Amino acid sequence: ITAIDAKLLVLDEPTLGLDIIFRKEFYANLLNDYFDEERTIIITTHQVEEIENLLSDVMFINDGRIVLDASMDNLPEQYVELTTSGDNADKARRLNPIYERDVFGRKVLSFEGFNRGSLTGLGELRTPNIADLFVAKVKGTGS
Repeated sequence: ITAIDAKLLVLDEPTLGLDIIFRKEFYANLLNDYFDEERTIIITTHQVEEIENLLSDVMFINDGRIVLDASMDNLPEQYVELTTSGDNADKARRLNPIYERDVFGRKVLSFEGFNRGSLTGLGELRTPNIADLFVAKVKGTGS
């Protein structure tokens, strides 16, 4: 059996050292030429932003410990970020976010397993991107 016929392909930092054009071409070719519903590709990378739109599932490992193992489809149900300031930031902070960071003078608070409705009216809500979620899970209280 050749490698291309494998049912499981494991790639460790496959685009390390490539410029952005070649990285994008690599992933496009990988998906077009290799992937189908009977094959699995596992990619380990520190460049999570460049593969976020390719993922069906995500796993974060920190210090040998799994801190997240989830379907990409389930992330909006499990995680929410609130961008706010002032009194609303104080109110949101009392709801025990797993992580907080400053962005352009505003507070961004990350919540896990939290009803978005409870945050309505406190600021802008969104599902965190993979990089922000990784930081929240690794550096935050919920890790």
